[in-house]
Amino acid sequence: EAAARAVPPARRGSLGAMLWLELDRGVGLATAQTTYKFDSLYNTLYKQGNFNGCVLVAENGKPIYEKSFGYVDFNTKKLLTNQTLFELASISKQFTAMAIMQLHQAHKLDYEDDIKKYFPQIPYSGITINNLLHHTSGIAEFLGWNEKQVDVNRVNYNKDILSSIIKNAPPLIFKPGEKFSYSNTNYVLLALIVEKTSKLSFKDYMNDFIFKPAGMTHTIIYGQRAAKKQLKNYAIGNIYDPVKGRFVDNDGITANIYQYYFDGIAGPYGISSNTEDMFKWDQVLYTDKLISKQEQEFAYLPAKLTDGSIASLTGIPYGFGWLLMGESGFAGKQYLHTGGYPGYMTIIARYPDKNKVIIILTNIWNVVDMYQLRNETQNILFKMPFKIPQAKPFQKSVALNPVQLKAVEGTYSLIAAHSLKLDITTDAGQAYAQLTGQIRVEIYPESELNFFYTLVAAKIKFTKESDGTIKKLTLLQNGNELVATKE
Repeated sequence: EAAARAVPPARRGSLGAMLWLELDRGVGLATAQTTYKFDSLYNTLYKQGNFNGCVLVAENGKPIYEKSFGYVDFNTKKLLTNQTLFELASISKQFTAMAIMQLHQAHKLDYEDDIKKYFPQIPYSGITINNLLHHTSGIAEFLGWNEKQVDVNRVNYNKDILSSIIKNAPPLIFKPGEKFSYSNTNYVLLALIVEKTSKLSFKDYMNDFIFKPAGMTHTIIYGQRAAKKQLKNYAIGNIYDPVKGRFVDNDGITANIYQYYFDGIAGPYGISSNTEDMFKWDQVLYTDKLISKQEQEFAYLPAKLTDGSIASLTGIPYGFGWLLMGESGFAGKQYLHTGGYPGYMTIIARYPDKNKVIIILTNIWNVVDMYQLRNETQNILFKMPFKIPQAKPFQKSVALNPVQLKAVEGTYSLIAAHSLKLDITTDAGQAYAQLTGQIRVEIYPESELNFFYTLVAAKIKFTKESDGTIKKLTLLQNGNELVATKE
């Protein structure tokens, strides 16, 4: 398996050459040691076949580690560079939020505007722009729609999502502001609000008011299947096929067919960039070039739900396209967001108090946990001990589509002990389980309804009802079968 997943040598020469250059330029032993540690982390993962992508780590406005590992295309064996473009996936949301903040600063909209002001025919009342930004609207996820809700025989665009909402009137999953539920539909509507308010296409607005002013000359709104002209230096997304024992083009995975008919969507995803442009994005956020620093603070304020609690994703407060990780003694404030879309896993982690940033863009799916990889990269950046993240168990895991993953989410109460609950959550294509009083850990699908742990010898079997919903699971561990029902 390791041989099948192997990738080519890292760009920019050998480790020894890198160290020599650093010392020769008078950078110093400390910098050379940091480079050595980054190389140890990424070269190890990459030689194991567990990393394929680009990395940029910077502090005080200058990159201190910038490398590319592996292939643009596994078939042609073209090598990645730090100019290669990747689908950013959900990192795109922070750019959409920036457009909304710019329009708010220009007094062209208000965060508390009811969305009926922009979409009079929409079948919902009481939903504000603020609800959309914070994922507290109650509007369901469109990625799970089928042929009854959208034309699956052609590429759909943002306007098609709105038309389907108006025509089909899917019910809200909760009252606005009552709960948090991550939904890409929110950011489709935000992109449409940008168009209605600015009188520009979303693509033109982003180019004219965000990408160009930030110096992001290679960043683009792009759907690789819908585009009339294909980009040459564009990373092809890959997914590990446990049957073939190797990475394959994500277009060949049946479960990912939705990426064809939703390829025209932009706002929740649909923005492509490279590490160098993403570093420019990080740096422009220290300035007033796009919006004032006072306006930008809105992005880092979590919303309060109607019960007084904070709107959060798996316990982490959510701002405007940013996860608000809180403050730590060594790192200060931490803002980050991941992205996950078939064949792509991405992350940007900013440390504004320290002027440091970590940017990782990959074109292989669901290999090493991006949060863990960020954590180990962060440990090196802040001169702390690090370890090599463990790869996920490809040989038994299968790929599920977003609607299948969404179906297992929920809080399940154990019948034998009602005080014990099992929270099942998903994020960027990864499923997690957390038993009351224990840490949240990854679980992996071996089929649509059967998942397994790797940290302990345990499995979870979900039960599908006759109506297709999942309301029960069975936890199998140490010969015991514990049944839990969804609250």
